[in-house]
Amino acid sequence: MRGDLGVLSVHKLHGFSPLLLGFLMVASLPAQAQSLGELIPELLETHNLIKASQADLEAASQNVKSSQGAWFPQLDLTAHYGFQAQNKPAESGDTDLATREADLSVTQLLWDFGKTNADIRANKLTRSASRFALKAQTQDILLIAIESYLTVRLKAEVLMFALQSEANMKRQNEIEDALVERGAGLSTDVLDSKQKLAGAQSKRSAAAGELKTARNAYRRVFQTDLKEPGALEKPNLPIDLLPASVEEAINTALRENPRLKSASATSRVNRETANAQRATGFFPVINMVGEAIVKKDAGGTVGNQQELLGKVEMNFPFNLGFTAINTLKAAKGAATAGERRVSDARDQLELDVRDAWDNLETAREKLEFDRNQANLAAEFLELARRERQLGNRTLNDILDAETELIDANSRTTTAETDVAIGVYKLIQKMGRLEADVLTRS
Repeated sequence: MRGDLGVLSVHKLHGFSPLLLGFLMVASLPAQAQSLGELIPELLETHNLIKASQADLEAASQNVKSSQGAWFPQLDLTAHYGFQAQNKPAESGDTDLATREADLSVTQLLWDFGKTNADIRANKLTRSASRFALKAQTQDILLIAIESYLTVRLKAEVLMFALQSEANMKRQNEIEDALVERGAGLSTDVLDSKQKLAGAQSKRSAAAGELKTARNAYRRVFQTDLKEPGALEKPNLPIDLLPASVEEAINTALRENPRLKSASATSRVNRETANAQRATGFFPVINMVGEAIVKKDAGGTVGNQQELLGKVEMNFPFNLGFTAINTLKAAKGAATAGERRVSDARDQLELDVRDAWDNLETAREKLEFDRNQANLAAEFLELARRERQLGNRTLNDILDAETELIDANSRTTTAETDVAIGVYKLIQKMGRLEADVLTRS
């Protein structure tokens, strides 16, 4: 149910602060409605955390290309120009020459027993983890945006209900004062009405503060001020995306949740790192090398010299402290720890999905009760007004019934928002909270 500000006449607003009166006037006028789907494209284009995740993905992609470069030939070029003086044995003449030399070397990796391939696989897994992390970050931001949007909309409606309740109490207080002045009322009724008015004013003040806080959170997410909270449209809930059972929701989450998939890919990176450490520590590297050297007046020899060399070489540095064993054990330990963390993340995700499912069911049940209470309050008010015409009800009874209806409508609106947020939270835990879920009609 929604509050209708049109039921407040001008005399009911007498005595309100200019700020609150202005809020009611703006909220009650036709405004250009703004939907959640309209805000999403720009949010995804500009949010800093999403752009940071995109930069991480780009960096990971470049690291893949860099590691693949190990299979391409390595070119080394060295050249120098200088002066060289040699004092030679007595039977040879000393030399003092301007020496020049250029060395060209091309090295092609033939085999390193899987080290390079493990590095490439590790970087590809890191890229996959970054891609899933970007998707998870996007879904997190979408959920934050949804909660911020719906909270502002809720707090605006709650404030309008609180203003209605305050106006109702103010009218009751004025009536009681008038009755006492005419000698037809009781002082205790005046005190009772003033007490209720003070409570309504406190509730209105708290509601106004909560709306301010919600608008601050909205500005933090969307990076823009919200001029008309009452103009936010109620989004269509993607009920069709909800599973039929909690078990189906859990299976979907374990299969599609991007945060879990990112953690799993990162864990596999640790295993590939262990493979690379095994190859580095216990096997040699075999390269094919081609060298060309051009010298002039070098090494104390006057004239030009050329050298060409082609070879296959093996390089196997091995620490005699057997640190390769320690390094491999450390890498395996890190891989095992990562796998354990993924298992724990799966258990935590299952818990989160069950909690989201149960919270949504609770919110739906509460909404039904709150709606029923609001309907009963409306029926009671209608019957009380009829009885008032017959002289069986006091004016206080009518005003109290009006206030109770306003409060019941406020609770129903809050329950509706809790259900909406619960729906989106469950979809997000399942890994299906995409932008098109919010932008579709």
